Amino acid sequence: MAVYVIERGRIALVRHTSEGRRVTLFAAGPGESFAEAALFSEVYHCDAVAEVPSRVTIVPKAELRAVMKLRGQVAEQLMARLAHQVQVLRTRLELRSIRGARERVWQSLILAAEPGGRTVRLRSPLKTMAGEIGLTQEAFYRAMAALEAAGHIRRRGRRIDLLGV
Repeated sequence: MAVYVIERGRIALVRHTSEGRRVTLFAAGPGESFAEAALFSEVYHCDAVAEVPSRVTIVPKAELRAVMKLRGQVAEQLMARLAHQVQVLRTRLELRSIRGARERVWQSLILAAEPGGRTVRLRSPLKTMAGEIGLTQEAFYRAMAALEAAGHIRRRGRRIDLLGV
């Protein structure tokens, strides 16, 4: 068992429903870690899938726990990272409670906006964003097209400008 730190790339933690639908629980990029729950468990509760070519550092569970006991600062940094992940996951739960796809996508874009609230810079593929908020790719793309047609957003490569804020 180990915790993994991403050097480069993007890793999604996923589960699959009984119908075979992929549900993205979390996606991590460079400098982020995943599988921290393994520190206190004997099994991994989801699959890690590289969305792009990736490189990770493996931190064995026993070594990390030993360092955490000796150096409280390491434990504090890990707790801060996990607290942030809990906040992100709670936000995703809130988004998933929004019934309409268009409104769900719009709210997710508002939450993802940079300071100032007018620009979203995409760090992951749109299909990942769709999975994170509980929509199929098709529903997500239709909602994006509807928001663009209504003049609420303008897409420019990996950037989305929010016009209707």
